Amino acid sequence: MDVFISKKIDNSALRSHPWTNMVSDESSVYMDFKRQPKLIRSALEDLLPFNTWDFVEQFYSLIEWVNGSSSLLESNDCVFNAVEDNRDQQYPYAKKCSARLMILFRDIPENCQAKSINWLMNNIQSMASSMKPSFNAGAIGLSQSPTCYLALGDKPDTGGMGHQVTLNFFAYGNNEQDCYESMKDVLKIAQHALLRVNMRIKNGDVDALYR
Repeated sequence: MDVFISKKIDNSALRSHPWTNMVSDESSVYMDFKRQPKLIRSALEDLLPFNTWDFVEQFYSLIEWVNGSSSLLESNDCVFNAVEDNRDQQYPYAKKCSARLMILFRDIPENCQAKSINWLMNNIQSMASSMKPSFNAGAIGLSQSPTCYLALGDKPDTGGMGHQVTLNFFAYGNNEQDCYESMKDVLKIAQHALLRVNMRIKNGDVDALYR
């Protein structure tokens, strides 16, 4: 499966963690799924209309694990976009759907270290791209989003300026069912990759960057 890293950083909007509410929708507010895991299956409005599809269960499983007790990561934002006409010429399918998941180190200061964030992106890419190499109906795009970590201060000179990693999921097919089956595979690959990355963090690979 294709897994690519975008070198372009989106500086159009500075995010915060935790964020308060969306400018475009004040009813959408930040929820700490580490403390309220039961909300995952009821509060993600983009997914609720698609609950009959298997990929949604896979998405819930991914988000539950990322925010669970065995993970050293957490999520910060989640989006799903339903099937639409495919305009990505490198993938020869009529339809596509897409999704997004933003993740960060649970150890907040780590997110303000460029070396750690780059390590996280590179390792996700390496792990995910090695899985199902013959699968060509999906892709993952990785990028960084500037983030102000409020726990460390909200001013440029307080040490709270850092990044989080955005995983953009793309799934393709010739019809709606094909797309959603492909999305399930993409999300499963992402979860397996993050499990392996999490193990590397536990084994001290990030700490070793600074020795």
